[in-house]
Amino acid sequence: MASAIAELRRVLEAESVDEYPSAIRAAQSALDAINGFAGGLEGIRAELERKPEQEKLRLRERITKASIDHKINGELIRLAMKKNAALQAVIAQQSESATYSDLGQVPNVLGSLLSKRV
Repeated sequence: MASAIAELRRVLEAESVDEYPSAIRAAQSALDAINGFAGGLEGIRAELERKPEQEKLRLRERITKASIDHKINGELIRLAMKKNAALQAVIAQQSESATYSDLGQVPNVLGSLLSKRV
């Protein structure tokens, strides 16, 4: 799980759009594996407690790092969505039909992004 989340973070930070699908699939597979673990999250916690102390520390460290990466991934996704919306707005403003048409719409965009009084 930790490595899948870390890889997703790497891909998001690099904005490697071509790698998004495989990174998302890997993270989803890791989540599915956790959900499919006998006893779910509580089963994982119980299994962790049965490990030797040194391994417990290592695993807890990886879980903490995965948690941080997960939070950062959420923020990176939100930022990417804002960036995408901003790019769409810039493209919309540069469209001739947005400025010079009485329709006030941008071709290939669903709905009207701009007022007809632009």
